[in-house]
Amino acid sequence: MKDPILLNNLYKEVERDNVTVMSDGDLSIFKYTQACHIQGRWNAINRQARGLIMRADGTVVARPFTKFFNLGEVSETRLEALPWNESVEVYEKVDGSCGIGYIKSVTTDNFPGGTSLQWYLATPGSLQSEQAIEGTRILNRVAIQYDANHPLGCSMRPVYQLEHLPQDCTPVFEIVYPGNRIVVDYKGENFLSLLAIFELNGVEWHPRRVDRIAEACGFKRPRRYDLDIRQEVHFEENSEGYVVRFESGLRVKIKSPNYLRIHRLLNYLSPKGVIELIRGREYGSTLLSLPPHIVRDFDDIRAAAQTKFDEIMIYAAERLREMLSVVGENGSRKEKALWIQANVRNEVTGVVFGMLDDKDVKDGVWRIVQEQLTGADTYSKRVESAV
Repeated sequence: MKDPILLNNLYKEVERDNVTVMSDGDLSIFKYTQACHIQGRWNAINRQARGLIMRADGTVVARPFTKFFNLGEVSETRLEALPWNESVEVYEKVDGSCGIGYIKSVTTDNFPGGTSLQWYLATPGSLQSEQAIEGTRILNRVAIQYDANHPLGCSMRPVYQLEHLPQDCTPVFEIVYPGNRIVVDYKGENFLSLLAIFELNGVEWHPRRVDRIAEACGFKRPRRYDLDIRQEVHFEENSEGYVVRFESGLRVKIKSPNYLRIHRLLNYLSPKGVIELIRGREYGSTLLSLPPHIVRDFDDIRAAAQTKFDEIMIYAAERLREMLSVVGENGSRKEKALWIQANVRNEVTGVVFGMLDDKDVKDGVWRIVQEQLTGADTYSKRVESAV
């Protein structure tokens, strides 16, 4: 279907810095911005920009979930504002990356005409993210089956029976694999969980209909729970929480306190954050409350940061000693300054001057380390694509 009015309105939101657009060939994917999210600049258009894929002529290629919120996060998700006159189901909140299914033609020698249709996955902000590429690989993977009647003794078959997926709709998945672990431990599993199916006009399929497609294709479905969120809600320890779906399609997220606590701590999983913990003497106490696989990520960054810190301190001390041996302890301040400026790396001159004046230079060295390690934030790249 085509919706050129929607496309035009999306580009207006791009101009207002509420939505970003990334293109790959003739496809463009729209995602609301961090500024829109933080400042709550929501409207009916940018809430649809959660991985909406379109062509330049207004053709809708994939239409996934609209933005939905945590319980109590906005007025419509306050407990008393929810539509309790509707039927409601509570699902497991799978902790992976959102995978948005779409079909495109690919060139191949195996089909008449040289082209065939193939399923791909995008993540909400990218057609080519690491998670999108791995999700597409998982979606299309094959398994080797031993077959005594086959000339090679084995045959290959698809893991998922994709012929049962409706090609004129958008299946939405959660992509789970070990390299993309956020918080929940899925014990090394690689799988796709089918969350929902949307028609290109935005109409959502009934959950029982989705169940049948998932069974036919071989996909997992999120577990369902018999819960009343108006009562006290209990959470499993190794879980993200729940998604509550009302009959109208309204969804509300409820995340477990333990998951939220770990998520808050993971804001430190960057050179800047780790350095803040080291400088505040909170590194050890913080890591005691984190899962082992995340501790390893912290330790990797800490090791790199500490090595850089030590290298700069040693370099600065050596240059100071060298300067004093050349200029002499009794040399003038000007002579010492000229030597330092001529013989010390620019970013470390302030450290050497500080050492010369017997000042504590540790804060300045940590600032240099932080600048040199900028870009090593591995965790945020994962959560960028998470549901």
